[in-house]
Amino acid sequence: MIIYKLYLFLFALKTATCSCNYEVRNAFFVKSKPKIVKTGKFPVCIGENSGLSKAWQDGYYWTHNDSGGSPELYMVNAEGLMFDTLEVPNSVNIDWEDLAKDTKGNIYIGDFGNNSNRRKDLTIYKRGHYGVDQIKFKYADQTPADSTNRIFDCEAFFWKNDSLYLFTKSWNKGKKLTKLYVLPDKAGEYSVMSKDQVYFKAQVTGADISPDGTKYALITYGKLLIYGIENGQVNFKKPLKCVKIGKSQTEAVVFENNSKIIFTNEQRKIYSIEI
Repeated sequence: MIIYKLYLFLFALKTATCSCNYEVRNAFFVKSKPKIVKTGKFPVCIGENSGLSKAWQDGYYWTHNDSGGSPELYMVNAEGLMFDTLEVPNSVNIDWEDLAKDTKGNIYIGDFGNNSNRRKDLTIYKRGHYGVDQIKFKYADQTPADSTNRIFDCEAFFWKNDSLYLFTKSWNKGKKLTKLYVLPDKAGEYSVMSKDQVYFKAQVTGADISPDGTKYALITYGKLLIYGIENGQVNFKKPLKCVKIGKSQTEAVVFENNSKIIFTNEQRKIYSIEI
């Protein structure tokens, strides 16, 4: 217990002292320092939240627990009060990492956590009004020789125009490679190649797209990165803002509207920020 508490302290210290210098110098972001407001805290039953999406009405969100949690979603508000539980039938929470939502109300649950880079059952559950579909996939550019090249974990995705955009998380030392993959939002089995890639100083742990589709956000341990979307193309070609947020193990992010973002950490705290 003492060792674990020391680990959490050192992790919190690392995120608190991080900066956007690398992203400004190497990825051409602009530093931004908006005010960050703590709005609430999740109840104890949501002890390791890892994803966020908007719920049926403004100001309410779906979230879930990380690996090993129950296969269900929890509706909360920005203060952390819980209002509802939504079961996800015919699913298993092996390593749920993020949520996405489309314009028809379908919710996508990313069971694609892959810390060891050895999983063969990467799945996105599509929870609709009448049931749950499964979208299974593998990384076409991952080979058995990549077993020690740990760049095929994923904790971040969003939906746009009938497609799901996934952003990987690297466990290699040094600069952290993030790859972008695109999947159809329909049930099936897919093999996907990387569409783009970029290096950061921190691991990407969550993603979301703005309601107007003009920008998207990636959250990392300690930073929020905002990219622009030009001509409907999602890629890494238009970096906009890098915001140092600290706040320990930040894992989930969602746009409340085109300028306001909600994000959370695994210490159950909820924050808002105007970008």
